[in-house]
Amino acid sequence: MNKTIVYYTANREDPAFEQKVIDQINKVKGDIPVISVSQKPLDFGMNICVGDVGQTYLNAFRQLQIGCEEARTEYVIMSESDCWYPLSGYFDFNFTDPSVIYTYDSVYVIRSGGTHFYGKRQTHGSIVYGRKFLLELLNESFRNLPQWSREKIGFPFYNETHKFVHFSGDPIVSVKTGKGVQKWTRTDSAPVKEIPYWGTAKEFNEHCRLDT
Repeated sequence: MNKTIVYYTANREDPAFEQKVIDQINKVKGDIPVISVSQKPLDFGMNICVGDVGQTYLNAFRQLQIGCEEARTEYVIMSESDCWYPLSGYFDFNFTDPSVIYTYDSVYVIRSGGTHFYGKRQTHGSIVYGRKFLLELLNESFRNLPQWSREKIGFPFYNETHKFVHFSGDPIVSVKTGKGVQKWTRTDSAPVKEIPYWGTAKEFNEHCRLDT
């Protein structure tokens, strides 16, 4: 096994909702090990609880950094508490170049209980990195920044020298419940009522019980 799932969460989603996300990852991930980095204790893979440091992008990426430092595999697969992952395409892809950024092309966004899916080029919960490459990127991005911050702080991340490799499969669905850092996000296509693997928006809501 040359890859580890790094799951990072501020635990702001409803606990029952987040548990359903975790259950789905466990259902589809196969034998890939998980390191979860959370702000409340979690029973999910190897858990590292950092405490209530606040819900910001800087803190999320610090948690990611902690997970990557603990991992020992060549690749790290991003996973987030508002993303629903399919059985095939993402976790089972064969990664071959640890110096590039693998970005999953099949991503949709839906509001909790919504009637349509909206296509999106990517979300950070659909990215795979070489572990050493990502640690170098994070270390450079966090230069001269605090360890944690409850205030919004911008930081550089990608640059023009980075190479992206696109891959695809059944859709990842990012659910906007209103409890994340952003209540909504920019999308890239017209709304659709049905997508592969998950079916209609109504079926997705019923399957995931997002209205409960």
